[in-house]
Formats: sequence, C-alpha cells, structure tokens
Amino acid sequence: MASSLYLGDSQMPANLRWVPEGCGHMLSCIAVPAVSGTATPTDEDEGPAPDRPANLPPASPPEHAVLSAIVRIDREDFWLVSDGGYQGPGNVWKDILDVKLSCALTKPSLEPINSDFAVVLNALRLLTQKCVTPGYTLGKSLFGNENSNPTRFKLRHKLLESLDTSVDSDDVGPPAATGPSLLLRALAAHPFAYRRLLQGAVVEIHFTLSHWGIAGVRRDVYGGDIELIRLLDAPIVSTCAGIKRRLPLHLKADSVPSKKQVTG
Repeated sequence: MASSLYLGDSQMPANLRWVPEGCGHMLSCIAVPAVSGTATPTDEDEGPAPDRPANLPPASPPEHAVLSAIVRIDREDFWLVSDGGYQGPGNVWKDILDVKLSCALTKPSLEPINSDFAVVLNALRLLTQKCVTPGYTLGKSLFGNENSNPTRFKLRHKLLESLDTSVDSDDVGPPAATGPSLLLRALAAHPFAYRRLLQGAVVEIHFTLSHWGIAGVRRDVYGGDIELIRLLDAPIVSTCAGIKRRLPLHLKADSVPSKKQVTG
C-alpha cells in the first residue's frame, strides 16, 4: 500500500487519535492525548499550554491521518460523476461549488484481500466509538443506514476546489478561481469516462475522517473525504448480445407469423 495507515491491519486504530478541529474533530496519527468518550462538538483546549524547552521549535499543528483500504465501489450507490448530479440550487447544495461526489464501498470479492474488508469495517467502527458526544445518537453518515451492523461504508469528495489566486507580476490575465478536484484530475480521463472506469471497480482508496455534532437534532456525524483513488481491477461491463432474427418481407396485420417465418 502507498499509505502506511492500512485499515486491514487490526492494530492500526491504536495508533490514531481524534484531535479538535474547529467545531469538531479530525482523526490524526500524531502522538497527542486521546479525546475522551465525553467529547463535545465544540471542545476547545483548556488551561495553559505545557512548558516547552526554549531551544525547541513550536509544535507543528496536527494533520489528518490518511487511511487506506482496498474495496469495490458499489454499482448502485454511485455518485462519482463529473457533475455530481447537480441540477441547480436546492436544499442540499446551494451552488455547484458546494457539490460533493460520493460512493459506497463494499467487499472487493478478490483474494487474498477479501478477508481484510471485515477488519476495515471493524476498525472504522472502533474509531467512531472513540469520539462521541454525551446525549447524542449516531446519525446517518459513514455507514449510511447500517450503523449497528455495517456491510459497507460511504465516502465523499468535493467536486471543485479553490485554486491559488495569487499571481506573479509577470502573469498575464486573471487567475482561475476554481478547478477540478485532485481526485478528478488524477483520473486523467474524460469526465464522461468516470462512471465507466469506477462504477463496480476494485480500487485502493485513501481518505481522511472527521467528526462533528449537529446540536439541533443531537446527532454525531462522521464523514470520510477521499484523497486518492487507484484503479486496481476495472469493472466488468455486462453485455447482452442481441438475438439475430430474420424478419419476413411482408407482415399481415390480421395474422401472427409462425416461429419459422420469424427466425428462418
């Protein structure tokens, strides 16, 4: 695996910690105190920071742990398309800049990695159980409607991401404000080919995890954001060969042609 944080390793969750990020938390692999089981969606560090030797540089901020797994992208719950299914402003997305592509991930059905998928699901369950809010229930997020006994999990990816708007004095013309996301650029394929390449494919997928609480409905939500997809086994395209038939030269409206007349 390109990432050392392979979730097929049953020991991996012990090396990961939830750390505060804005009004929620992010999963990180740095050595920091673990968030207790009584985390709140607006936890902030309290008290003075511990003293550090004067000759040491300031501690770097925590970074998202990039997890990895080998999975099959589900054919049915598939929204990794070039426009994300956007049909104009609505209740979910106000603008195309808000669109997030998504897909469900299932067992790869390939040996010897097939047995790893159960380990992956168990690791994700253990990680989500490490960061909960008192009095909150588990909302529909990472495992969809299968929170108690999941058989798959869901990830998402932002369709468009902001580009660096700073330009050098020698640059000519205004810079672009947005562009295709890293995932879509990495596929190096025409947008119309995304479905053909990914729907039902076995892939090596890299992603991060975040947690936040929705106070209005008192629910914990966990989201997974795709960082990279590597195609391992292209999807099998099902074809249905047509039956060759010879049609009669003349058809009578008041009669039904025999099988011999139709097929020859």
